[in-house]
Amino acid sequence: MTDATKFQFTNPSVPKAYNEFFVPRLFEPWARLLIDEAGLREGEALIDIATGPGTVARLAAPMLGPSGRIVATDIAQPMLDIAKAKPALAGAASIEYVLSPAAPLAAPSGTFDVALCQQGLQFFPDRPGALREMRRVLKPGGRAVIAVWAGILRNQVFAAFHAALRATVHAELADLMLAPFSWPRGEELKSAVEEAGLRDVRLLIRALPLVFEQGLEQAVQSFSATPIAPQVTALPQALQDAFFARLREELTPLVVNKNVTGEMVSNIAIAHA
Repeated sequence: MTDATKFQFTNPSVPKAYNEFFVPRLFEPWARLLIDEAGLREGEALIDIATGPGTVARLAAPMLGPSGRIVATDIAQPMLDIAKAKPALAGAASIEYVLSPAAPLAAPSGTFDVALCQQGLQFFPDRPGALREMRRVLKPGGRAVIAVWAGILRNQVFAAFHAALRATVHAELADLMLAPFSWPRGEELKSAVEEAGLRDVRLLIRALPLVFEQGLEQAVQSFSATPIAPQVTALPQALQDAFFARLREELTPLVVNKNVTGEMVSNIAIAHA
């Protein structure tokens, strides 16, 4: 089984590429979906767990307004550095960025109206503990919205990454690509949320396209936004060349009208404290 905790965004080159390639095309559309499901209201307090470069927090801030408040946590300082460097948002809730694991979470109990976690839970070394921490920091009746990718074969661009890796590099390195998709069963997510003491749990399964509008080479370049990329670039040149050649082959079936378009599927749990 893949150790998802090894899929870390600590190499400074990776968060920069992640912010360039994946935030606008992948994580912003999904963040809007999560925020809609959360039903944010002006003046509320929100905690965004595994904020990365602040995607969810920044989209939520204008909806909460200047009377709202956001705490955005992440364990990767390079991600927080990118988030903090982004310009302030006018007429929006303030955002406090905090270096913190998901368990224990550096936040006081019973403080937040909403807890959001976009594609972070599957990486946490203590998933049950992280869910209990979300419940702890929520006010009574507060809402939690948690998204976790479905299996890799249902997430086509990343399935192409994995297939190219498996064909060209050693299996241990290749299978790190499975980490974001390591908790694929929605019913298991729902059960874990319930076991953490959250109630009225609803499970949604949603699909959105991931589109690289500049075509095949842009999709190939987006591999640099994965934590596996630095390890691939450390391989002998012949192996690197073989990998990228195979990656072009794997992505080619996703080319439509010069765009590369792959479906992404996520399980989403919505619950109350």
